[in-house]
Formats: sequence, C-alpha cells, structure tokens
Amino acid sequence: MGASPDNVTSLRRMVRILAPGKEYQAMRKPLLAAVLALAVAPVVQAQPGANIPGPCEDFEAYVNSAWAAATPLPADRARIGSFDDLQQRNRTLLLAALREAGDHAALLDTPGKQKAHAFFLSGLDTAAIERRGVTALQPLLAAIAGLQQRGELPRLMAELNRVGIAAPVSVSVAADARDKRRHSVSVGPGWGGGPLGLPDRDDYFRADERAVAVRAAYAAYTERLLKLSGVPAAAAAEQASQILALEKRLAGAMLPRSELRDPNRLYNPMTVRALARSAPGLDWRLWLDTVGLAAAQDIVVSQPAYTVAVAQAAAELPLAQWQAYLRMRLLDAAAPFLPRAFEQAHFDFRQGALRGLQAPPPRDQHVLDLLVGPFGGAPLAEGIGQIFVAKAFSPVAKERATAMVEDIRAAMAARIERLDWMTAATKARAQVKLAQMRLQIGYPDRWRTYDGLQVSADDFAGNWLRAGRWQVAEHFARLGRPVDRTEWQTTPYIVNAFAGGFNNIVFPAGILQPPFFDASADEATNFGGIGTVIGHEISHHFDDRGRRFDEFGNLNDWWTPQDAKAYQERADRLARQFSAFEPLPGHSINGVATLGENISDLAGIKAAFDGLQIALGRGKAVADTTPQSRGFFVSYATIWRSKMRAEALITQLRSGQHSPGRYRVLGPLGNMPQFAAVFACPPDSPMVRPLPERVAIW
Repeated sequence: MGASPDNVTSLRRMVRILAPGKEYQAMRKPLLAAVLALAVAPVVQAQPGANIPGPCEDFEAYVNSAWAAATPLPADRARIGSFDDLQQRNRTLLLAALREAGDHAALLDTPGKQKAHAFFLSGLDTAAIERRGVTALQPLLAAIAGLQQRGELPRLMAELNRVGIAAPVSVSVAADARDKRRHSVSVGPGWGGGPLGLPDRDDYFRADERAVAVRAAYAAYTERLLKLSGVPAAAAAEQASQILALEKRLAGAMLPRSELRDPNRLYNPMTVRALARSAPGLDWRLWLDTVGLAAAQDIVVSQPAYTVAVAQAAAELPLAQWQAYLRMRLLDAAAPFLPRAFEQAHFDFRQGALRGLQAPPPRDQHVLDLLVGPFGGAPLAEGIGQIFVAKAFSPVAKERATAMVEDIRAAMAARIERLDWMTAATKARAQVKLAQMRLQIGYPDRWRTYDGLQVSADDFAGNWLRAGRWQVAEHFARLGRPVDRTEWQTTPYIVNAFAGGFNNIVFPAGILQPPFFDASADEATNFGGIGTVIGHEISHHFDDRGRRFDEFGNLNDWWTPQDAKAYQERADRLARQFSAFEPLPGHSINGVATLGENISDLAGIKAAFDGLQIALGRGKAVADTTPQSRGFFVSYATIWRSKMRAEALITQLRSGQHSPGRYRVLGPLGNMPQFAAVFACPPDSPMVRPLPERVAIW
C-alpha cells in the first residue's frame, strides 16, 4: 500500500481507532507516524538509492526498517519496540492513575489498591530512604555476621528463603507436576539468576572477552556493595573473590540451559530423609523447619547433583566465605530499595554492564517497575493491576478477545486433524487437551485482600522485606490445601501472556491494548497482533516441553513412541535452523534453549492465520482475503520490531529463552507457505526456505 491521499486518510482513521480515549491521546501522533512509515516503505523502496528490501527478500526489514531508521534508542532504555512501547504507555497511564489516587483517596477502594499506593509512595520518598539507610536489613545482616557454628548455616539460609531470596537453594510450594490436584515442595537452584550473581551458569566458565569483562564488572559490583554495607576496603576485595569462587562452584553443578527443556529430568521425588542421605553435609530437615515447612516429608528435587554440591560446599567451605556470599545475595536483592549509593551500584552493573543502559529511568517509573516485578509476580503487583484495569480494560474488549481465542482454538483443532505425521491415537489425546484448555483473560475473578501485610508510606526497604516475607508465607501455607486452578500468577497490568501449568492460557489486560489488540480494530490487525500471541500461548502446551503434560496439566507421557520420535525429529530441525542465525558476529542463537519459544511462534502464527480466515469467512462479505492476509503479516512483523543495545542482546542470547524479535519474524515466516503465497514470493526467494529444509510441526 502506497501513501496516496486516500490511503493516508484511511490510515488516520485507523489511528483514531487504535488510540481511543483521552488516556491514549498522547500515543496518536507516534502511532500515526509509525503506520505512515509502513505505508510509505514500499514507495521508498522503489526510489533511487533506497535500501528497503522487498517482502520476499527480508520481510522484517521491509516492515520495520523505516521505523528503525527514524527511532533512536533512548539512553535509559536497553531495548525499544512494540512490547516496550506499549509497556511505556501503560506505565504512563498507571502513573497518572497513581497520582490521581493521591489526590482522591476514594479511588483507593480496595486493600490491594491502598497497599500498592502506599508502597509506591515509599519508593518516591528518597529522603526517608536515605535517612533509614540499611536499617531494615540489620536483623538479617547481624544474623549473617553472627554465624559461628556450621550447624547454624541451614537456619541462616532459611532466613533468606523466608523473604524470597534463594541463596543458595530455592524452595517453593506449588501444584505437583504429576498430580495437579495436590501441592508439593520443590527444591533446587530455581529459575533465572537464583543463587548466582551472574545471569547464566555458563557466564562463570566462558573465556571470551565479553564474559571476562562481565565477571570483572561483577567482582567490582560485589566489592562496591560490601564496602557500602560497612565491610573494610581490603576485606571487601578479598570477599568479592571468595564470593565469585563459591558461585562458580555452585554453577558447575547446575544443568546448562539447553538441558532444562525436559520436565521429566527435573522431577525427582524423594523423602526429606532420602535427600539427607543423598546430599549429606547440610541439615535439610532443620532448613525446611526454619523456612516454615515443618510438615514437609516428601519433596521434589529439580537437580539432585546441585543439592549434593550445596551440601558439600556447606560442609567444606569456610564459614567466612559463606557469610560473604549470603551478605552479598541479600545486598544485591535489596539494593534497588536502599539509599542512592546502593541503587546506583545496582544500576551500573545490572543495567549498565549487562544491558548497556546509559542512564536510569525516571524515579516514578523505576519504583513502579519494582512494585510490579519483571514478570508481574511481585507481592503487590495485583494491587497495581486493580488500578490499571479500572482505567484501561472494558468488558467489550474481554468479549472480543475471548471470541478470537475460540477462532484460533478451532483453527488449531483443524490443523491437528490434518497432521500427516501423527497417528490417530495421539491426535485424539491432543484434541482432548486442546478442548479442555482453560482461558484466563484480562484480570482475576477474585482479587487478593492482602490480609496481614503491613505497608508504610515511608519505609521502602522495610516494605520490600515485609511483602516478600508475606508472599512466601502465603505460598507455603498452600501445603496440604486443595489446589486453586483459577488463581492468577501474574498482574493484569503486565505486557505479556502465559501458558499456565494447569493447561491454561493467560492474557492479562496489559497486553490487550494497541498495537496488539483493539476491540474496534479490523480482524487482520488483531489476528496478526494479539492473535499470534494467542496462538503462541496455545502452542506452548504442545511445544517440546509442554507436549509432555496432559489435558489436566499433569506430567504424563500420552504420546506413542512413534509420534514422539517424529515430533523430536522436526523439533531438532527447527533448533538447527535457529542455531544458524547470528544476530551479532560471533554470537548465535541457542536453538535448543530457545526451542519452546520458536516452536510456539511457528505453530502460533499458523493457527492465528487460519483463525483469521475463519473470522473473515463468517462475515461472507470478503471476496478476496489477500489484502487482509497481507495486513495480518504486516501486523505480525510490527509487534516484533525492536532495537537493542549490543550488551543487552548478548545477555539475552546467553541467558534468555527467546530469540531476538527480528528472528521471530524471519524464522517462522521462512517455514510458512501461506506467507509465500500471499506475497507471491518466487521459490528461490530469501524468505522462502526450500521444501527439503522447511519445518512443519503443528
């Protein structure tokens, strides 16, 4: 579509639809500029000297290069793109709502809203933060400093666990992987950084220039925090070295990311007595009792070799080394809530060295992000979600999005039925699983009341500790209770979506916003945006990990050996495809570690495309669906546009589970004959994989 006067008028009308209401007035100009850039791109391509490829050459650049050339990366951002832009707009709306609530107390009409608002105010009170210093941490710091007997080490570790710090072991209470009707206790290194200060276990062993520089930056950060907390300079340098050595020892016992895809390997049930026999050197019973799980007799160990390594280190390493490590893990977790010197040190390493940020975000945005947490799982994130939903999500939007889910579910069912590599018996089980998949959309049916949580408007670090302790206690109290399959594990505010452990899919109100979704927008825009996200989350229950769970969410092998082998062959081919992508020289995608996301992208866009055809066919008014189909693919590429700092990109490639946005366009579309047909791409086009190389799973 070129930028003719008629088309420009239509695009302006589209932007009015995409940006309704006074809360989103500010986004209309940038949205219009972005949409106009898309319209002009094919025209610019035809002009002398233009460097925008055609859709069959590089579809991601065809759609997004004009935006990329016109959009600088701000100093306080490691990445920009559609997800980030929407998150920023949601932040703007929510910050305005929080300021409004400060002037109108009647708007804080639930305990969740009240306590979230008080927590937010405590983060803005920098004078109180400076005045209080590390007072909130003193009981834990004193306990660490007072460690004199090796037998007290499990109790000290447990005290950190009780406020949500996994050092050096994570413990959780959640629905059992093999029987989702009951809760079980899980023990292991946990996910993400967990007991380590570096993003990934391999960061302790890589010898390349980037890894060496990151380890040096971490050592400097460790020394800096220790000195700020009162450790003398000479001792801080020595302790930083000891901490790095202890963490390297722990990292060596962890499974690499590429080996964490098989949930059967991570499910190792045993009694507490059996754990004590297999991993001697640490009093596991004392640790569990102190944590608050005295009733636990049976546990699930995710990585047995890791628990053995922890116990050996507990028995062998000097107590002074353990004290330094535990002190650092506490300081690192608490630093964003402490005086500016601690906060700046945390930013310089976590955001500067690891992600390349050149400046911190505004204070109110920083506090809001801490209040929500990276995946919307912070204790008071649901209270923030209540405030957001009241401002930005309507019943009409929920109804329209729900209808889209059902169209895409129907499309997925038809795709399963047409598979030529799967036997009838496995197809039947897949159809049952798909039909019983539960939808959680927008926000919870019941909000938390936060009984027992005390929040003060002038004690930021204290609030963080109390909220962490409250959340851990709430989770541990589940043991012995029936499992609540309707409980939300995230905030409605977050710009993300999830495939839950109960064979459910979750779409928070935060992502059900433009440009992903608008209740008034056309079908192609919505299906190419949120529709592909819906297809992605449905497909997660059929990816290399999700396929191992049944219709109840239980870890249960429902595949015939023949079908499992055929699936794995296709998955391995997709992993090799993505491993061949090199976003930066010398830095490739890990096709195995990102396999689940890549399978879900490929299957999800196909299901969403078929769902669009169902929706268009229901109208009976569209004689030629080609324009809508092209709009679908443009919308898809638009949601994955992004620019990243090199440091952030390398960190993602080494420790993340997702491929960079550009390759989430190029990878799936190259395997998708529907794309080639819609844009009439010749068979030898760069965007068309040769038939022998093409991967089709679902």
